[in-house]
Amino acid sequence: MPKEVGPYSHSTNYGDLIFVSGQIGLDPKTNTIKNDIEEQTVQIMENVKIILENNQSDFQHITKTTIFLTDIKQFETINKIYERYFTNNLPARSTVEVSSLAKNASIEIECIAVKR
Repeated sequence: MPKEVGPYSHSTNYGDLIFVSGQIGLDPKTNTIKNDIEEQTVQIMENVKIILENNQSDFQHITKTTIFLTDIKQFETINKIYERYFTNNLPARSTVEVSSLAKNASIEIECIAVKR
C-alpha cells in the first residue's frame, strides 16, 4: 500500500463494517500520484481491492462509495473504469465535484464494505 499522506489509517473496522479512507491514485511502489484520471482511477480501485482483501472483503461486499472529482466532466470516464470492478452488486454511490484534492489528485474514492 502507498504511504498515508496524513495521520489516518487506510481502513478501520467496526464489527463487520469496514470503512475505507479516501484513496487517491498513489502508486504503492513509488508513492507518487499517477498521471491522468484514468490511471488514477485504476490505481485507486487496485489499492481499494488490496485494502478489502486485507479486511476479508471484496468489491461485491461494498455497500457505499463516495467519489470526489476535481472535474465533474470526467464523470463518464471514471464510470467506465468503475463499472469494471462491480459486476452483480452495485453499491450506493455519491459523486461530488471538489475544488482540489491532496497531492493534486483528480479523483478520490472512499467506501464502506462488510466482511465476507
